[in-house]
Amino acid sequence: MSTVNRELRYFGRVLAGQCHELANALNIAHELCGLHEDTLPRAREGDARAVEKLGSLAQRFAAQIARSNAIVRSLGHFAHSVDEGPLECDPREIVERSVFFAACQARRRQTELRTILPEGVIGFVQGSQFQLQQAAHAGIELLLEGVTEGRRITIRLAPDPAGAVITLESADPLPGNDVAAGRLAEIDALLHASGCEVRLTASNPGRIVFFLPYSHGDSTVLEPHTLAALAEVPDVD
Repeated sequence: MSTVNRELRYFGRVLAGQCHELANALNIAHELCGLHEDTLPRAREGDARAVEKLGSLAQRFAAQIARSNAIVRSLGHFAHSVDEGPLECDPREIVERSVFFAACQARRRQTELRTILPEGVIGFVQGSQFQLQQAAHAGIELLLEGVTEGRRITIRLAPDPAGAVITLESADPLPGNDVAAGRLAEIDALLHASGCEVRLTASNPGRIVFFLPYSHGDSTVLEPHTLAALAEVPDVD
């Protein structure tokens, strides 16, 4: 499959998933409106429990509005990232948006996605926002395929002297089939196209580490490589 077709399929899959999430939020809001209409007459008659219920309904309705707004904002940024090209990227946004788009899949697997972000400002990294986000999202999805329901996947962003490090970690190992190997190869290609690197640690088969060089002139230049040639690297805590 060509790179263009692969990226188009990814764009369509994210869009379809988020449209489904948005439809769910709107359906819940519609149901809450119905409950509000049913409760309002009793509240007007002075029913204290009905008045209390109206307050609860208002809070739940506001939560669905906030959820819908978050989806729309994320989709807007996502759409713009396609035509931005290889520019400076905020690694914090890459992590946050990848986790946001993977949240629905995590819920289906009854898995918590725990995000750990550094305090303060972290430098911009080189590469395509769209491709780096696609790689991070694909890494989370790969871990979700191997995770036991009820477990947790941790997504950690940390600064490094030469770049940013994104660590995806599960208590369960990555799937060991040919499909998983192919997806790892796609992740590797996406990162390498932006001058970034994916690292696997043999000591922890449920961990994937991304190294994203900073965009300034003294950022690390990575040599071409393949997944088979990647050496084990120290754990990143």
